[in-house]
Amino acid sequence: MSLSNSVKKLEAIQSFLKEDKESRGKGSKAKKSQVKTFDTIGHALSQGHYGQMFTTKFADRLYVVSKGKWGRKSGRGKIAKGFTPGSATPPANFKSIKKFAARTLVRHGKSTSKTLKDKYAPGAKGK
Repeated sequence: MSLSNSVKKLEAIQSFLKEDKESRGKGSKAKKSQVKTFDTIGHALSQGHYGQMFTTKFADRLYVVSKGKWGRKSGRGKIAKGFTPGSATPPANFKSIKKFAARTLVRHGKSTSKTLKDKYAPGAKGK
């Protein structure tokens, strides 16, 4: 194999790796594999249930389907509560997002799990 062929193959491999890295975009996060991915927030709200964690294709954020509690715009029906990585309010680590989702599921969802109710229901002592 000549030197020029080796250089061409090396350049082709480098080009492939660069394109692969660029095609992954912002959306490839490890924690995103643990939640369902929807095309848009609207689709998630129409198809999801209270307490469900989700993300969208190109978002860095994770969302939880919750219930609007007040206001003309979001006071009726489902809303998406967003959690931004690196944010302090609300905390955006996976543990706190999962805890919020469980509380929402107990409060507004069709959860009948005694374990979840004992741990996350309003007034529960196991928090």
